[in-house]
Amino acid sequence: MAEYRAIYKCRLCGELFEEGITGEENAIAVNVALTVNENFYNSNTHTSGHRYMPHYCKDGSFGFADFQGFRKVR
Repeated sequence: MAEYRAIYKCRLCGELFEEGITGEENAIAVNVALTVNENFYNSNTHTSGHRYMPHYCKDGSFGFADFQGFRKVR
């Protein structure tokens, strides 16, 4: 079974990073929900997703990251 990892990209330093792992059904639900909402939470599955995340850059700066999508991994 494949896993889907939420990928974010920092606007300040450009780093891509993971912030959560889920299954295919949840990845689809979160992806669709984030097209119309800034945040998503499903109390039935305890799955959440955020359009934006804070990022702590390697040089000590504080960045702002955007959701890029779910990367499929096996």
